[in-house]
Amino acid sequence: MFDTTAPITGVSNAAIITIRGIGQTDYALTTEAGVGTYIDGVYASRSIGGVLDVLDIARMEILRGPQGTLFGRNTIGGAINIVSTRPGNEAGGNVELSGGNQGRIHVRGSIDIPLADTLRTRFAASSKNRSGFVDSAYVGADFSSVVIAPPAPAIPILPAGFFNAPVTGLDDLGDEDRQAFRGTIEWEPSERLLVTANADYSRVRENNAPNRLVGITGDEDAIVDGNFVPSLARGPAVFIYNLFEAPTATPPIGLANALYTDANFVTGDDTTFGAILPTGTQLDAWGVSGTIEYEISDALRVKSISAYRDTSGAFNRDADGSPYPITHTHNYDYEHDQFSQEIQLLGEAFDKRLKWIIGGYYFTEEGDDPIFVDFPTSFGDVYLPVAAIDNQSYAAFAQATYDLTEKLSVTAGLRYTEDKKNFDLDTFFIVGTAGGDPANPFFPVQPPGLLVALVDICAIGALVGPPCPAVIRDRQVQEVSDSFDDLSPRASVQYHWNDEFLTYFSYSQGFKSGGFNLRYVQPSPFVRGFDPENVTAYEAGFKFEGFNRRLRVNAAGFFTEYEDIQYTFFEVLGAPLTVNGGAADIWGTEIEITALPTPNLQISGNVGYTSAEYTSILPVAPTSISTPEQVIDLDSELPNTPEWTAGAAIDYTFPPLPVGGTLELHVDWRYTGDHFNDAQNSPFLFQDAYSVVNLSLTYTEPRERWSVRAWSDNVGDERYITSGDSNFGLGFHQANFNRPREYGVTLRYNF
Repeated sequence: MFDTTAPITGVSNAAIITIRGIGQTDYALTTEAGVGTYIDGVYASRSIGGVLDVLDIARMEILRGPQGTLFGRNTIGGAINIVSTRPGNEAGGNVELSGGNQGRIHVRGSIDIPLADTLRTRFAASSKNRSGFVDSAYVGADFSSVVIAPPAPAIPILPAGFFNAPVTGLDDLGDEDRQAFRGTIEWEPSERLLVTANADYSRVRENNAPNRLVGITGDEDAIVDGNFVPSLARGPAVFIYNLFEAPTATPPIGLANALYTDANFVTGDDTTFGAILPTGTQLDAWGVSGTIEYEISDALRVKSISAYRDTSGAFNRDADGSPYPITHTHNYDYEHDQFSQEIQLLGEAFDKRLKWIIGGYYFTEEGDDPIFVDFPTSFGDVYLPVAAIDNQSYAAFAQATYDLTEKLSVTAGLRYTEDKKNFDLDTFFIVGTAGGDPANPFFPVQPPGLLVALVDICAIGALVGPPCPAVIRDRQVQEVSDSFDDLSPRASVQYHWNDEFLTYFSYSQGFKSGGFNLRYVQPSPFVRGFDPENVTAYEAGFKFEGFNRRLRVNAAGFFTEYEDIQYTFFEVLGAPLTVNGGAADIWGTEIEITALPTPNLQISGNVGYTSAEYTSILPVAPTSISTPEQVIDLDSELPNTPEWTAGAAIDYTFPPLPVGGTLELHVDWRYTGDHFNDAQNSPFLFQDAYSVVNLSLTYTEPRERWSVRAWSDNVGDERYITSGDSNFGLGFHQANFNRPREYGVTLRYNF
């Protein structure tokens, strides 16, 4: 599964990928992806900025299971390998324009410019714009009295103008406004040497991800004898807002009160939400890479890949989904850069019966994701001015395949990885007044998980008399480091029964580094860490291609032992916490079929079955305000892991038209079974099985200089949850939904 926004963030560009039950839902700099993304051999390490415009690609490969004995950084669950189109030997290119409903205007193009027989260039660019599809229910309403108040001037910690965003009605969540550029230069001075340089840039200026409030914890218990009763079961932030602030707040037009309840702010409509506070995504990402391939001899060659990537930006989120500042998050200065260097030595021996590769990999990254979280003004604010990482990874890998006979071959591989991680943290509460608001009478104390009142002169005076000054409480300043290492083997055997049919069996191990928890609401005397994950994977299958290459069938069965699983849940006061939760067994089957019954008809289909069950678990300990949904136990399901998935596609080329040219029809269907979108198996994020159908009809003129394509995506207007934030700690639950039905026309011109 591929989601384009991470829970918690609200950012519209954060890749969350799961393959065979293994992935990672948190975007934090201190966690690692379960499925890696590679662009022309370069590993993109972070979720933020990871939803790439697949601009000018030659192919995309999906590799399942642990990867790391052939290239780059180790990944525990699989990899997506994107290969760009190489520059051509002749001048030419294409331009494409798409227009459709929801304000869709997409423009893209590419051009080949050979500068000499040995020097070629290719450039590609795109611009994508679409309207959003989730609007505020309060657009145009007057909320001038609603403010996000900065801390007192005595605590000068935020950049100038940080709180200057206007508080107005919002619309267009889920919109698209992004541009991308890519340039490639190839120099081939001889048949043995190829030097390639790539540069890319992406710009994102969008509103929030398309989330909306789908529920408030404990709302069914809120009315007692006809009166609203605030309860901690609804979450502390909600409880404090309803108790101290809602009674004096001005309710929106049409509502009798400003209480935070399902009846007031859960719209029940996939296209509306109740938030009005500033939200949005601004990202700039760029990278450069250089690849040198040199053929030392007919049986030996060397390859070097050097790369640097940089991502910066900001993103806000109205987490409670209401027109009041109950919880609002600001990731206001996100920064990340990475450098990697890879060397591969590839060779053949024994009349090409032995093929081998030996490689070394170095990776370093730095990043910072400062966060400010507004709670009700009677609760306080959380500020994380420093959340910085400085990581390094060193690896050596090798793999060899030997043909024992013409039909039987064996493969063995090994990877050693050492990761060194450093994390700097500075986080604290700002309690007391902020621009005249009441002081915070509540704060967390030991034992963890309890919320009690601070009964002193200052707190009482804040409610009935002069306000207290803003102060910093529970400050946590730490610098921690840790290292993780792993030795991962791989082995497989293949038997070619004939030129059309082969069978195989593979065994592999993989690991994903441990790390540190980045966010804290409850005071902690130390930074909480988590250990690596480990996977042992077995796979057996066959590949068939026969009937004059008119039928291709691939089938696989797999079994995975998944240990020390890193899952993320929300602790009592609402901060996401990653822990090693236990182990699971994952097994299943996958079948892919492509058939060409006639020269002008292609039919393809796939079906997958996955069974994933916890075999051991460390449950989340119940607390005084926990709900059953917070507990992860042996009956819980792995997130983003439907039991059944399936798909089918038909491509048909009509007989020659009287006017010349060709007419092609494409129809595809995708089925995804029931699944949960989070580790806690929140009922608010449970998604029933759904199907999506897309279709298009393309006419290409006889000389193939231009074409026109009419298309519709999500023809049945199916609506489903793609991710979400089900925060039992704070008491509210948001879900992100897919785009509704889209249709339009695409024009393409080749030159």
